[in-house]
Amino acid sequence: MTDIHLSGLSRRHGRWHDLEDLLGDGAVSAASVTALRRGGLTRYAVFDEPPRARYDDCLAETLDRTGLRPAEVDAVLFFSSTFSAYDDHADLAALCARFGIRDAFPLGMFLGQCTNFSSALTVAQGLAATQGLDHVLLLGVDALDDRRAARVLPGDVSVFSDTVVTCLLSRPRTDGYLVERVEHRYRPELHALHPQRDLLRYIDGFTDALGGVVDRLTKATGRAAGDHTKLVLANHARPVLRNFAATLGIPFDRVPTEGIGTLGHCFAYDQLITLSELAERGETTPGDALLAIGVGANYLYSATSFIRCEA
Repeated sequence: MTDIHLSGLSRRHGRWHDLEDLLGDGAVSAASVTALRRGGLTRYAVFDEPPRARYDDCLAETLDRTGLRPAEVDAVLFFSSTFSAYDDHADLAALCARFGIRDAFPLGMFLGQCTNFSSALTVAQGLAATQGLDHVLLLGVDALDDRRAARVLPGDVSVFSDTVVTCLLSRPRTDGYLVERVEHRYRPELHALHPQRDLLRYIDGFTDALGGVVDRLTKATGRAAGDHTKLVLANHARPVLRNFAATLGIPFDRVPTEGIGTLGHCFAYDQLITLSELAERGETTPGDALLAIGVGANYLYSATSFIRCEA
């Protein structure tokens, strides 16, 4: 497997709202807001303007942080759960034209939902290995349409925050993280199970899928789940994260939780943001191995091992 390195993450969020704002249209009950607060959630972000207004700032910051010239970008991978309109194609082309990214191969990816980050990593690894590409730019964009979907996850697990993210995946070693290995496990039959109404079947399916994908990772890397210095999860309520840690046999004090109250659930970007912030705060050191878990719509599971590195 060709080595790729993650670096230069930049992010922009929408306007921040207190959880009580969810009560405005009656779609969310006071009991749900109370449950969210009990789980550590405090606010969420909503874009008041098209997310493309944030693209330039994010991309400029990523290029500045990595020192990469626009002409060196070999591919641009757009990944999102909520965007798939024709306008998005034009927005991406316009962004590349403004920055002088002229020969990069454009790709789009949508089906992984909250595991889109690990799917994007897999695609970038493939591009590096089979096409010899050195630098793949990731652009992640998600803005919930509240008229079509609920902002609060079932079971009051978390609340979505509109987010734009850019980062770089490179074959040359960078200050950031080596993407050591990515594993996925797809269980489409679980898509119809509700975490509360079908509790026992859901727990059985969830445990089997999560354990299976981590076992695959362990066999590939030789490192058990408990050998990782951090367990990086989505920004869900603290009891949910405790269940993940307990299922994997990892002490909960290895789970970063700062993003729960400050960010809410940024779709597929929680894990990437957490990795970046851990490095910025000096909470990871070169050689540390970190395990990131993703679950997309209860049926796609991913386990990714990252190694903290320096250029």
